[in-house]
Amino acid sequence: MENGKLGYIERIRLFRKDARLYITSNALNAFAFGISSVIFNLYMLEAGFAEDFLGFFLSISMFATAAIAIVAGMYTDRRSRKQTVMVAIFVSFLMITVQYVSLDPITLMLSQVVLGFSSAFSQVSWGPYITELSTNEERAHLFGFSSGISLLSVLAGNLTGGFLPNILQTSMGSTSGLFFPYRFTLWLSLIPMFIGGLAVIPMSRDRAPNMGSRFGFQNVHSWKFIGQYATAVTILGLGAGMIVIFFNVFFAQVFSADSSLIGIIFAINTVVLAVGNFTAPALSDRIGKVRTVVVTEALSIPFLLMISWAPVLYLAVIAYVARTVLMNMAGPVAQALFMECLTKEERATATGIVRTGGSFVRGVAANIGGALLAAGLYRLPYILVSGLYVLSIILFYVFFKSKEAEIESIRAATEREVGIEIVEAEDEDMT
Repeated sequence: MENGKLGYIERIRLFRKDARLYITSNALNAFAFGISSVIFNLYMLEAGFAEDFLGFFLSISMFATAAIAIVAGMYTDRRSRKQTVMVAIFVSFLMITVQYVSLDPITLMLSQVVLGFSSAFSQVSWGPYITELSTNEERAHLFGFSSGISLLSVLAGNLTGGFLPNILQTSMGSTSGLFFPYRFTLWLSLIPMFIGGLAVIPMSRDRAPNMGSRFGFQNVHSWKFIGQYATAVTILGLGAGMIVIFFNVFFAQVFSADSSLIGIIFAINTVVLAVGNFTAPALSDRIGKVRTVVVTEALSIPFLLMISWAPVLYLAVIAYVARTVLMNMAGPVAQALFMECLTKEERATATGIVRTGGSFVRGVAANIGGALLAAGLYRLPYILVSGLYVLSIILFYVFFKSKEAEIESIRAATEREVGIEIVEAEDEDMT
């Protein structure tokens, strides 16, 4: 069977050891994230911090990532990406542990700075590392399948984070609130995070494509493409930063939802999003990567506006789930497109450039979102974000509507050249 005609299951069976370890590591970390995403903000509020401080605190890591992402990309293109990933995972684990133990504002903010730095190195390393360890036939499905499995892990984490604090509160006989049950639940989430880091150790070693070359942008050639992609992603990030990290606060404050109910809401959202991530690669096979991104993201806009006026919880939940699924299901497809349009030598640096803009504006947006929530304007951000999303989608289509055809033409030409060289070599052997 030709690779181009392989079905979904056949493509998944192509996954090699590195792909499977990558999926395992992501899934374990996603479980820990699923717990944290439900209760960490509520834990901070329970500890006495206000929404505007929470927005500032969460933005610190984004600003730190933006400050160092380009340098991290340059470094990663000149060093082993596996080693970079492992060090970044270790540092991130330590900083998250600090945040689950300390409530000192200075310590928390310093840990966020270091976490932002380590996240920058992790973000610019993973994509290029896995891209080089995977084939063209499996790449989009690897990113999509890994994302889908990770979302199922997030689902388990959402349910754990939603229900475990109340169970612990009952068993502990605590009448002083949920602070200690929240904290203990967060401590438990460190276990799968640690194991997920260990799963990276057996993965294949790699050699940096620019080993020994001096720091700089001489390895970057696709400036126009990188600039266009960064523009679209940055505008999208400016919108997402205002709302995504505050969904649990929105449901808690507007609809008086407790952690158990928020966990269920997040779990429902995760199940549907996982289905979307599993199906997005198949959709991209039919209509192309660019159209998959544009169509799914555009369909999310009406549901984003629906959140801003939903008078009752069930309508808000329906809108939240639909918006999240449609906006995010094509994320792995977009990532695969980005990696395929870059050369091996420039991938990490290019990722750092994109991360710089995206992380910076998300940091700004987190402060704006936190200030709006502190002012009691819980619904206004969704209207503002809708406009930014529309602009980002339009630009993405205008910039990349012909990009896939260009990639296929280059790939076909390369394959023809290789075929000619093989034939010529065989002719020489016969003579």
